[in-house]
Amino acid sequence: MSYPRDLIGYGAEAPDPKWPGGARLALQLVMNYEEGGERSILHGDDVAEAFLQEVVGMQPLKGVRNMQVESMYEYGTRVGFWRLLRLFAEREIKISVFAVGMALERHPEAAAALVEAGHEVVSHGWRWIDYQFVGEDEEREHIRLAIESLTKATGSRPLGWYTGRLSPNTRRLVVEAGGFLYDSDAYNDDLPYWVRVAGMPNFMSLLSSVYGTTRCGRPETTTQYGRSSL
Repeated sequence: MSYPRDLIGYGAEAPDPKWPGGARLALQLVMNYEEGGERSILHGDDVAEAFLQEVVGMQPLKGVRNMQVESMYEYGTRVGFWRLLRLFAEREIKISVFAVGMALERHPEAAAALVEAGHEVVSHGWRWIDYQFVGEDEEREHIRLAIESLTKATGSRPLGWYTGRLSPNTRRLVVEAGGFLYDSDAYNDDLPYWVRVAGMPNFMSLLSSVYGTTRCGRPETTTQYGRSSL
């Protein structure tokens, strides 16, 4: 029986990616847009969101709204989103926005601003939930809804995909949906690479969580980040 994981990758000698202009590094700057698609009884869930918010160790509340977490998430769409857009505009930097379909469709002004600024909108799924135990048929439908929603919100179909909390079925279902140029649900290399999924080639564009929001959610880094902002 073959082992399904690739623990070797490019091995001892990584290839020269030959970035344009002889560049030594290629970066994809990413902003996640998830607010309005997280777990909530307002969205049909049985618990309130407790993931990636400011109170480390908070547990999901069952059957009720968590007003504290809702407020923390809302800061992103009300303030943080616009602040980041201004910063990138001042520096003339184009970014990729990993947008949850349900979330972005609740804020048409934000979708329009992304299109006007020329930023790439990448599909971040239909919901900001953990798909580990979501049934295959439901996840397939969520992928369809995400594509449909983001296409309607931005006027063009997303060409990149990133679920975040994916299931063992996610990559295959994304390939089956078709139309994507790359998949960012991987953290296992410094360089992009190709894999075959369900007999089809799939291009993996790597994402680093070391410099992202997941680092801020770790107890050992919370104090560090708090001090650095003073």
